[in-house]
Amino acid sequence: MRQLKPPAAPADLIESFDRLCSHAAGPVCIAVSGGGDSLALLRIAADWANLRGRRLLALTVDHGLRPEAADEARFVADVAAGLGVPHRTLRWESPEPGQARARQARHDLLAAAAREAGSVILLTAHTEDDQAETFLIRARAGSGWYGLAGIQPLSLSPAGGTGVPVLIARPLLRASRARLRDMLRAEGQDWVEDPSNKDPAYERVRMRQLLAAEPALRARVLALREKLQLLRLVQDRALGRWLSADVEVRADGTLRTPLPMPPGEQGERALGALIALAGGRTRPLRTDALSRLTRRISNPDTLRPATLGGAAIHIKNGNLKVAAEHALPAEQVNAIPARLSAMVTACSAAYEIKCPRRS
Repeated sequence: MRQLKPPAAPADLIESFDRLCSHAAGPVCIAVSGGGDSLALLRIAADWANLRGRRLLALTVDHGLRPEAADEARFVADVAAGLGVPHRTLRWESPEPGQARARQARHDLLAAAAREAGSVILLTAHTEDDQAETFLIRARAGSGWYGLAGIQPLSLSPAGGTGVPVLIARPLLRASRARLRDMLRAEGQDWVEDPSNKDPAYERVRMRQLLAAEPALRARVLALREKLQLLRLVQDRALGRWLSADVEVRADGTLRTPLPMPPGEQGERALGALIALAGGRTRPLRTDALSRLTRRISNPDTLRPATLGGAAIHIKNGNLKVAAEHALPAEQVNAIPARLSAMVTACSAAYEIKCPRRS
């Protein structure tokens, strides 16, 4: 098949790919659904890969929940082939209804495919519009400032299972959905329109419609989110340094750190990270439970052994120890040091991306 020439990607997006993908030694994997955002990501990534001499692998998940899904996956495969990008379709063999289950299955399939390809990074097509929608959704749910800082450019995949941890990178967070579609139109590239993206039964669609109707609100939301993001970058960088310097991983998977824990909210996030690592948890903990346990740890003389999120927590000889509540598979235990390292990278890299060192 004749290879299509990818678009000449704007310099700001090339720079975003450079910074985020510096953490990938192997091929760079791309999640492509066939929608406008993900096809723009694929085409820009192909341009970037040609410039930098990097290998790509496009991945499409067929959840098996819609009859059109198989055709959409073939459509993506054709576009990828035209760009000279290898492509794989991943199928959910036991599909179940429900957005949360489908989302987790998608993450599991994509991470497993990335590991199989020898990759540690997966690109997704979250945009500036997704940031604004996420802000409103989290604000309605009562999120604090940390959550309102929004979608992060680099994070640890919530995929379950064992193996090398995979990082999710989002190079299009500063690009609007309209800008990306204008690029596709200029290239004569069609895309798939998912009917659920117009269904007001979904909260994200309602927020999208609200923002489209009130451009000034969109601008205010993005400006506020940007200020909160700057604060979060500093906090996450400090958390990454603490995880790197003060946390020891024992051979049995137990995590140990000297007391006291970092102060305030940072202590809660630090404890949440230890519990996630030790217990193999991928979903966030309930904030109220985490806050109560963090306060108890601040009074170590009265703390009795506790459990939370699949982890057992106790204090001995001035050290906090966090271990899996129940025995984990050996492969999962052996992966804890690598997951800790990936968590440190995700905490620290966003700061370097936003605030690069001056030469």
